[in-house]
Parts: sequence; C-alpha cells; structure tokens
Amino acid sequence: MIRYFNPLQWFKWFGQWFVAWFRTIPWKRASTAIPALALTVALAILLFVSTGKNVSWRNQLIREQLADAFERDDYKTADLLIRRQIDEGDESAETLYRLAVARNQQDETEEAQSLMRGLVAQQRDPRAARWLLQELYEQKKWADLENEEQREFGQLLRLLSEELPDDLGIKKAYADYLIRTNRQNQAVPYLVQLASVQPMFGLQAAMISRQAGEDDAATRYAETTLEKIQQLFEEEPASPQLAMANVQALIFLEKHADAVRLLSESIGRMKTKEHQAGLQQAMGDTIVVWINKIESEPNETVEERLRVLKMLQVALQYAPNNPRVLSLVADQVLKTLESDDKELIKIRAALVKGSSPGIANFIRGTAALLNDDAEKATLHLKLAAEHLPHSSAILNNLAVAMAEKEDGDLEQALQISEQAIESVSTPNAYFYETRGQILTKLGKHLEAIPDLERALAEESLANAAHESLAVCFEALGQEDLAEEHRAAMTVEAETKD
Repeated sequence: MIRYFNPLQWFKWFGQWFVAWFRTIPWKRASTAIPALALTVALAILLFVSTGKNVSWRNQLIREQLADAFERDDYKTADLLIRRQIDEGDESAETLYRLAVARNQQDETEEAQSLMRGLVAQQRDPRAARWLLQELYEQKKWADLENEEQREFGQLLRLLSEELPDDLGIKKAYADYLIRTNRQNQAVPYLVQLASVQPMFGLQAAMISRQAGEDDAATRYAETTLEKIQQLFEEEPASPQLAMANVQALIFLEKHADAVRLLSESIGRMKTKEHQAGLQQAMGDTIVVWINKIESEPNETVEERLRVLKMLQVALQYAPNNPRVLSLVADQVLKTLESDDKELIKIRAALVKGSSPGIANFIRGTAALLNDDAEKATLHLKLAAEHLPHSSAILNNLAVAMAEKEDGDLEQALQISEQAIESVSTPNAYFYETRGQILTKLGKHLEAIPDLERALAEESLANAAHESLAVCFEALGQEDLAEEHRAAMTVEAETKD
C-alpha cells in the first residue's frame, strides 16, 4: 500500500502510460494531420502576438500613423490613436503631451491646459511647462496677471530653470520674475550665471547686492563686470554701447574721474555724430552723479562749492541742453545766491550766462521768488516757460509766483499748477503744496485738503501746510481738526527753535 505514496513509483507509471500511448499513434497516416497542426501553431503564435503587452510592430504602426496624422494636421485621427495607446496602458509623458496638443488644436483649450498642468505637477515635464508659458503668459504683461497667475508663472519658470539649466533665456525670465516679486537676493545667482554671456547682468547683481547691504559682494560683481567689459572695449574701442557700459560700471564703483576721462577719450573715437552726441549727454549725466556724490558728504565749504560750479561749467560745455545738468545748474546757482565770494559770484554769473535762455530765466525768476519779489519772479518765469513749456519745475514756480502777487490771477495759477502736476509721472510734495495753497486761496477748501496732506511729508513744507489745513478745516466747521493742525504748527516751530 505504501507504494501509492511513493513519487518515484508515480513517475514510473506515467512513463509506462506515455510509451503505451505513443505506440498507439497511427504514424503511417500522420502526414494528413500536418496542416491542422501547422494552423494550430500559427493561430497560437498570432494570438500571443496580438494580445501581448509589448507588441513592437503594432506600436510602431500606431506611432507612424500618429506622426502622419500630426503632419497632416488631422488632430481627430491623432486623438483617436493616442487614446488607443492610453487604453493599452501607455500613459507616458510623451503620450499625454501629444494628447494635450491634439485637444488644444480641436479648441478643447481647458482640457489641454488641465493635461499640461498634470504633466507639470506629476512628472515635471519641461515641454508641458514651456507650452503653458507660451500659451498662457507669453503675450501678457506682468501688470495684467492675477495673483494666482503670477504664482503659476513663477512655478513654471522655476521648474524650467531646474530642468533646463543651460537655457539662458529661461534663467533671465526667472531672474526678472524674482526681481518683480521682491526676491532680488534669490535672483543674484541667476544674474551671475547670465553675466558669463552678457556682462551687464553682473552689474545688476552688484546693484541688488549693494541694496541688500552686501557691499563686498557688490564690489566683487562690479569689478568682474568692469574687467569683462574693458576686454570687449579694447577689441571695439569705437562702440558707444561698450563705452557706456564701462562708464556705468565705473560710476557704480564710484570711480567718477575715470568715467569722465573715459568719456572724454571715447567721444573723439565715435564714428557718427549721433554716437558722439549720446556720449556727450552721458558726460553731463556722469558729472551730475559725481556732484551728487560730493554733496552727499558733509563737507560744504566755499572751495567745495567752487569745485562743483567748475564741474558744472564742464558739463555745460559737453551737454548744454541736458535737463539734469540744467536743473543742477539752477539748484547750485540758487544755493550760492547769498554768497559774497568774488570767484563764486563770477562763476555763478558765467553759469547763468552759459545756460539756455529758458534755464537762465528760470534761475532769475526763482531767485526773485526767494527774495519775495513776485512781480520780477512772474516776469522771468513766464519767459522761462516760453522757452521750456514742458518743464514741470518752471511751471510750478510760475504758479507760486502768480499766486503770491497781490493782483495775481489765481484761476490761471491753478491751471498752470495742474499742468505742472500732469507733466510728470510722479509729482513731488512741492507740486501738491503749490496747488493746495492756491485752492485754499480760492476758497476750495475740501479740494485743497488732499494736496496739503501730501505736502506734510516734506519737512520744509509741513509748517505752511499745517497752517493752510487749519484754515480749510475751520472753514468746513471741523474745529477739532483745525486745532490739531494749529498745534502741529506750534510743535514744529518749537522744534526748529
């Protein structure tokens, strides 16, 4: 009985059965069964091939048909073929990307965007990210984007900058995005990388570093930028763009004398009058920056004032019509009106004489205004406005002079004041104070209040603004507010004492 449990015995019995079965086969008539056997084998192979998961020839056929459909812009057929691939388990990034493109071409925009966003979120697909950038944001301005759109825009740029580290266009776009969203420090590494191709990005990195208080890094970036630009300038000494780039780097490093010297040498090398004129204007701007730097240091002496006026003489020789130069000439002349130094008076007179008629009359009119001579101020400022009708400073001072005259036309003064405000993109407190005071004199107290409140931000205007605000609020029956502004006047007067 135990032999029935012995596996070896079972193998022996199976072998005996197989031999006996094999002997019973009618081998003489076996040839008639060959076609049936061959068909069975062929059907089995075909069944295996057609149901296998990795059928290379069938997939290749679908890919060829798909490529042909895209080439013929037959997106409905492409859609059908792609969905067949997905049904068979192909959900690769390539397949889903093609599906999104096909759906977008069939005006199924929302579905296409959803598919692309899924690819970005789940598979970090750079092609999908680039597609979203081009389709959703390429034609839009930053100011037109909603908060959520700005956030997605930044995420797409960040992904692309990580996945495509050699794409400098993406790096620049991401650096701009970081700067726009007040993350300047994060933009610096990208700007430094961009500087290897376009050196001026290094200067931008230097500016951001200086604003962040990282002076050593700022100086290092600026010096590296200057070195690269100087190498390029040696190869193209007649390039106005490279000359200006050199000057900008030198000014940033506060090497103003070197910047002036470089401009002086470069002007003669320029090949066209337009390029020469551009560098001459740059010379004026550079001297203005240098003077502002000098005045930022607490060392105001007669000698220093003389030095500044002599520098302005040079600036006027190069750029006699430069608005920044003319404005600074006016400021410096007005600052020295009370000086009795003979050499200072001589240079001051030369500056006024060397200025354009418009700026000369502006200086004379403003000087008269400071001396409380409204008649003379109005005369010269009207002449200045004739020569320089778009100068906001002249228009503002003319409005002040007309308003201070005993028989001044306040309505006309108001129009001129409003013209001055409209002529600049960001009017300063002085412009608003002028209009506020005129409105107060006209009895338009409610309209005057916003302008006068803006003027409080400027310390030199605050006392007069408080006084007029007290008048306005009192006229409007707001005694408490009027008293507050009168008290503020008293506090400021005591502080000055």
